[in-house]
Amino acid sequence: MENGEIKDEWIVLEENDPPLDLTRENAAFERERARLVRDHLGGIALIHLDEVVGAFATLSEAQREGARRFGNARFIFRPITEKDEPEWVSNVDIHHPSVRRVD
Repeated sequence: MENGEIKDEWIVLEENDPPLDLTRENAAFERERARLVRDHLGGIALIHLDEVVGAFATLSEAQREGARRFGNARFIFRPITEKDEPEWVSNVDIHHPSVRRVD
């Protein structure tokens, strides 16, 4: 690979490999978040490397466009929300003294 060349194909991860680094895609989404929220709140963003390619009403529309434009190259989807939702919330006893509501 030449210096500065962008490698955008998907990597096949094995069981003990670290998660895929999506910092470029996440940074591209954050740069565009205000516009996307204003114009496409509730939609799905299609992101390829450093570019938000578009916003779609449904995930299936975004998937079709991503496959059409990029084939097997790496692209991701993000729901367009004002702020990120927690990825996982454990089952907790909300009445336990160590738990308090955070807004």
